[in-house]
Parts: sequence; C-alpha cells; structure tokens
Amino acid sequence: RLTVGEFMGQYLNRTFECSLGDFLEQSHALMTDPLTHACLVADESGGAARLTVERLGEYLAAVAASWFGSGICHQMQAFRRGLADSLPLSSLPVLSGREWSVMLCGERRIEWDREALVQHLKLVSNEQGAKYHKESGPFQLLVAELLRMSNHDRARFLDFVTACPRLPPGGLASLAIEIAPGAGPTAYPRSRTCTKLMWLPAYETQEQLSEKLYGALANSKEGGFHEHNT
Repeated sequence: RLTVGEFMGQYLNRTFECSLGDFLEQSHALMTDPLTHACLVADESGGAARLTVERLGEYLAAVAASWFGSGICHQMQAFRRGLADSLPLSSLPVLSGREWSVMLCGERRIEWDREALVQHLKLVSNEQGAKYHKESGPFQLLVAELLRMSNHDRARFLDFVTACPRLPPGGLASLAIEIAPGAGPTAYPRSRTCTKLMWLPAYETQEQLSEKLYGALANSKEGGFHEHNT
C-alpha cells in the first residue's frame, strides 16, 4: 500500500517537499498586491513581473510602500485636511500618540464589571410595549455572558450592537446601549447599530443565550443581523 507521498510522486509527479523558489515558479507568482492584485512591479511589457526568490526583497519593499506609503498618501492627506478643519495641527503635540488613539479610536482593552453592565445597559420597550427589568432572567443571563467573554468576544459584541468594536472614552456610560425584549428562546438576537439597540430574546438558560448570541455574532458580517435571515 502506497503512502500519500509515494502516490503523489509515482502517479502525479508531485511531491510535498518544495523549496520556496520551486513554489514561486510552479505557481506562476506575480509581483502584485496580495489584496487588490494590482501590479506593484512591472516587467518590460508593462504587466506584472514574475516573483522569484531573488526579487523577494524588492517585492516586499513594494508591498510595504503600497500599504504604508504611496498607496495611502491620498487618504492621509485628506485626513490631515479634515483634521485641520477641526483644530490647528500645531496643537497635536499637546497630547501623546496614545492619548489621541484612545480619544479617536477608543480603548483596545474592553473592561467592565457587573455593576457597570447593570447600570449602563439601558432597558427599553419593544414594538409591543414589553420591557425587561434589571432582575429579568434574560437580562441577567446576558450580563453573566458579557462578564465571562474574552476581550475578543467583547469587541465582537460591541461591533454587533454599535458598529464599533471598542469602548469610547467614558466607557459603557457614554455608549448608552439599549436592550429590548426579542422573540422566543429559539430566535437569535438582532441589533440596530444606528441606535445602539439590541433585541434580546427571552432565553431561559445560559446555554440557550450563549449558543444564539455567538451565532448572531458569527453571522453579523454575512448579510447582517442574523435574525432577519432566519
């Protein structure tokens, strides 16, 4: 009985052992942008040049220049002009780069505790006039889930509800996330990011909430807000 490697070599003339140079040659790799596939280095005919081991350094330099230099210069210039409309650029050194990052982009580290969640998640009525209160079972399950989430999943939750995966300065208090009753326990949560509103179905167990919430988070980028597509 042949192994997979022996079968590949004997009948398909292929091998799992392949140098970088061989791979680039056999795959006909070109010196194009890995994301947009735009030509980065042209050959004599004007098309994208072939990528070889000898030209790998040149290719990586061209990718870096496109991603962090010439490829974004127009966007950076527009950003500078827009920022200058709001405040003098000479005032930027007043704050550190870290302080500007937090002010404009929010905190990467998402921290909250039970008290903050109970206090700042605002409970509102749904279209039928129903409303959870702080001691409602589904709301308590949601708080418990948010507390045990990793930082990555907290970011996904914020993105699902607010379209921003970070906490702004002021934390939860400045977000004003609203929670309204949703459908029954077989439904998925759904959200309206423009108003920072999430409809939370009446889950009965932590397992139900966890399964449906993570399902909604996983599918929010694929057609959006899972509930509308189920």
